[in-house]
Amino acid sequence: MDVNNFKTISLFGRIAYGVCCFENTITFLQYNVEDWKVVLKYLWEFSYIQYLDDWTGLLSEIIPENLLEFKKYEEHDYSYLDKKSYEYLYNLYQNIDEKIDFVMTAIFDIGTSHAYSEIVGYGKQSLDELKILIDYMYEKGIPLPDISLFEKFSFNENDGWGNKFNAKIISKIIV
Repeated sequence: MDVNNFKTISLFGRIAYGVCCFENTITFLQYNVEDWKVVLKYLWEFSYIQYLDDWTGLLSEIIPENLLEFKKYEEHDYSYLDKKSYEYLYNLYQNIDEKIDFVMTAIFDIGTSHAYSEIVGYGKQSLDELKILIDYMYEKGIPLPDISLFEKFSFNENDGWGNKFNAKIISKIIV
């Protein structure tokens, strides 16, 4: 897939594509989708949250590599994650495939690619981050989402950021 096809898709559309890549990854790995719905809830929060900073802050706390760094909740000063959620995720992440961490980190990188700045041109930084994710998915043989589902998220809306939306219109898992 040519990442240039995403030039007309907003940043929110690009992030949504990344989250759908995550959905495809957990399906590809044959993980119990029900177990991962809490992670998906967090991942999809960008689509309606007031400030993207809050979402990226939360995401940085739930990325497996970051969360597993601490064996107890009290070892880290979490700003977004409560103890119950931490313990659930800590247990969920035990012995997970490295693909999970890679894809979640890639979503975070797409979401922060234009942090504290305007999106200039067609948003090269987020396209570069999206290309890394797409190339990885190809390399690992994980099916990619159909780009046509994301074309409705116009780059012409909200200075390239796009508009908020209901994740249920795209997610194959959250209903």
